[in-house]
Amino acid sequence: MRTTLVTLVTVAAVAPWLSACGAAEHPDPSPPSVTSASGTSIDITIKGGTVTPDGDRVKVQAGAPVTLHIDADTSGEIHVHSTPEQEIEFSKGTSIRRLTITKPGIVDVEDHALDRVIVQLEAS
Repeated sequence: MRTTLVTLVTVAAVAPWLSACGAAEHPDPSPPSVTSASGTSIDITIKGGTVTPDGDRVKVQAGAPVTLHIDADTSGEIHVHSTPEQEIEFSKGTSIRRLTITKPGIVDVEDHALDRVIVQLEAS
C-alpha cells in the first residue's frame, strides 16, 4: 500500500509538468521498479515471447529484499546470477517472488528460455 501511495503522489506531482512538456502525446510506460526503505519492487511482464523490462539497471541495497511482481502468459524460470546463484520458478499468471542480493556488484536477472536479460541489479 505504501508503494501505491508513493507512486500516486509522484504521478500527481509530475503530471502537470509532463503535460506542459507535451509528454501526453508520447506517454512513457510506468517505471519497472520502486525503491523504498523496505526494499525494491520490480514489475516484470513476460508475454508473447517478450519481456519487460528489457535489461534496465536497477539500484538495490545489498542485503535488502527485492520483490519481483511477475505477470506471465506461461510458466518459466528466472535465473539470478548472484553468489550464490538463484533460480526462481514462476507460474502462468501473476506471481510474487522475493530474493536478496547479499554482495555488492552488478547481478544479471535473466530468462534463459527467451535468452533475455530482464534487469541488472546494482547492489551497493
